[in-house]
Amino acid sequence: MSLGSRPNRRWLRRNTDRMETPVRRAARRDENDAIITEALRAAGFTVHDFAGAGNSIPDKLVTRTLPDGLEWICWVEIKTPTGKLRPGQEKFRDLFEGRGEWYKACYPQDTVCELATRYHDAIKQEHLR
Repeated sequence: MSLGSRPNRRWLRRNTDRMETPVRRAARRDENDAIITEALRAAGFTVHDFAGAGNSIPDKLVTRTLPDGLEWICWVEIKTPTGKLRPGQEKFRDLFEGRGEWYKACYPQDTVCELATRYHDAIKQEHLR
């Protein structure tokens, strides 16, 4: 078969079983994902799910509107207590953690307390401007 030509039926029948189609598997969720997400929503945060995005993007983008109407954000990587970051996740962390926009979540209560503190700190900074 030459490049650019359409394959005929005979060629397709002979070769289809050898052709591999790339299949993207569903992202594996950590066991604490649902409970952390539920706790954040109950605390008034909006949780956007990015777990299936791939490319080392964190599992969640957590947002909440500040009094001035702007959105406060924090990327949240959900891991079990023994879970480790992959190299791409470490790079993402390095970009956003210094700005307070990245957090590794293992436990629901700790996650809500930390993000609530960061949110209220952002409100204080807003009043100082």
